Amino acid sequence: MRRVLHIGGVAALFVAGGCDRELEPELCPDVAEGGLVITEIRGEQSVKRTPEPDEQPIPDPYGEWIELYNASGGPLDLYGLQLRFLELDGSNEGTVIVRRSLTVAAGERTVLSYFADDALPAHVDYGWFPDFKSSDGSARSLFDTGVIDVHACGARIERVRPDGLPSNATWAFPVDPPDAAANDDALLWCDDGTGATDTEYAQGTPGESNRPCP
Repeated sequence: MRRVLHIGGVAALFVAGGCDRELEPELCPDVAEGGLVITEIRGEQSVKRTPEPDEQPIPDPYGEWIELYNASGGPLDLYGLQLRFLELDGSNEGTVIVRRSLTVAAGERTVLSYFADDALPAHVDYGWFPDFKSSDGSARSLFDTGVIDVHACGARIERVRPDGLPSNATWAFPVDPPDAAANDDALLWCDDGTGATDTEYAQGTPGESNRPCP
């Protein structure tokens, strides 16, 4: 874990002892490029409905989320980590920040989602709401196409480029162990719609190894 001082818009490393009390350090994870790997994304899903004649909408219990794998070789506290979203045409963007301690052991996965952090379902480890919300105050959906960047201590350490997130599945990277260079290749990703039916949503494998591509 490192501390970064923001002085006049410029980030500088914070050294304990001899610091100015008026400068407020921000914690951030000490992780190099490739130390965290995006391994699965669950975007907005097509609404399921109850059978005829009612055809009432069925709430999606799993929500939208992003799974990260710790490839750093040691435990990481993700406090201060940033995920930045940019829509393909550049018209929309957003940032979420991990605002509390979130430890991930080496070789393990963690799941970040649009839920509120005090109301998490069992498969989610951190909720970023109210970061990245819509104009009406609700949680905003992930962009179907664009860029997802992971930043730590002011540096970009990971990037993926979804080109149309599936609406009846997760988008999963099944290479094991996950590698941040390999996941740049969209051909190595695939849709995981396991369990999806007319009335059931695909859950994916949050926090677990991904299923092999068909």
